[in-house]
Amino acid sequence: MKRLLEPYPVAHEGKRARDDEQAAADKPDGDDLPKAAEGWIPHRDPTEYKSQPVQTVKAYKNTTFLNSPHARSFRFCMEYEETMQRLAANGIKATVQFFGSARALEREQYDEKHAAITKTLACAIQGSDEAVAANTAIKKLEAMEWMVEYLEKTRELARRLTEWSMSSRLSRGAASLNGVSRSKSIAELDNYAKSSEEDESFNARSDKSTFSYLPHVTDGRCMADSDLKGGLFVCTGGAGGFMEAANRGAAEVPGGRSIGMGISLPFETGLNPYVTPELAFEYHYFFTRKLCMAFHMQALVVAPGGFGTCDEMFEMMTLKQTGKMQAAMPIVLLGKAYWKKVINWEAFGDAGVINARDVDELLFTDSVDEAFEHIVNAIGSSSGSPRR
Repeated sequence: MKRLLEPYPVAHEGKRARDDEQAAADKPDGDDLPKAAEGWIPHRDPTEYKSQPVQTVKAYKNTTFLNSPHARSFRFCMEYEETMQRLAANGIKATVQFFGSARALEREQYDEKHAAITKTLACAIQGSDEAVAANTAIKKLEAMEWMVEYLEKTRELARRLTEWSMSSRLSRGAASLNGVSRSKSIAELDNYAKSSEEDESFNARSDKSTFSYLPHVTDGRCMADSDLKGGLFVCTGGAGGFMEAANRGAAEVPGGRSIGMGISLPFETGLNPYVTPELAFEYHYFFTRKLCMAFHMQALVVAPGGFGTCDEMFEMMTLKQTGKMQAAMPIVLLGKAYWKKVINWEAFGDAGVINARDVDELLFTDSVDEAFEHIVNAIGSSSGSPRR
């Protein structure tokens, strides 16, 4: 019998039919197990039952359970592990992360939208609900026009970084980048294992470790052995606006690839079309998404944005400040006037809640050239790769 009974009653017969079709399409579980010897007789012949046997579903195939609150911790792990495995399979060892508003528009998009609203406003009766809505819409749109310039700069910066990475030693394996620096923690683990062998008091303990864990796919020691082509890859949140501009800039380089790490939201309809398909991800949990964004980050570019952009930006700044990310990681805030206006950076230091150098190390700029040179110089010196 191929039907798998639902663990809970299902009222909708259409869903049951689809489940039956999927179950029939799947290879029956256990087909790869050794076959019973010819002539083997089961402990009890199924024909002896007066009713049909009870059908079961394994826990890892039980979608009702997997999507329940009880399996939440497993979903955390799956989002992390699937991302890390796929990045490693594609040779991704280092990224430059781009944050920014999804609302920014290209010049062509802006002009088309402005013309459509202007037409609606011209045809609407003055004072009508339609006219009021059109007036509100055009004011909101015109307030965003200044971002057009920075969207083009974001696209150009991503293009130049991708081109530089592909033509430099980073992509030819002569230099390596391993994302967030873990060399210190790895060395501490190795030293602990060695000292433990020599420590008599440790040897007397019953919990003495008698084995070493193999490196994970994200471990620098493991990644260093990979013969996959490396390099520095543009990574974004996968949506529109500044994120789309960065992915598009990378895609404009022949052979250029880029990563999109999207998040499931009611008003999002998928990743922008410039994300490389095999490097397209979608997350349910914001925190696993940010962890995956941070894991291989070598540089950060923050274009103008709102609450979401600031949330991600301060998270990464905190990781750098507390030593969870490399201290030399360059951070560029594109749109100098905007970032100086919306956040009083100097007030943090004046109030004594941060060190002044935490702000001094940030690059506020409107120049693509300055941003490019700042990132390339920092990454080039840390990897041993000369600027190209």
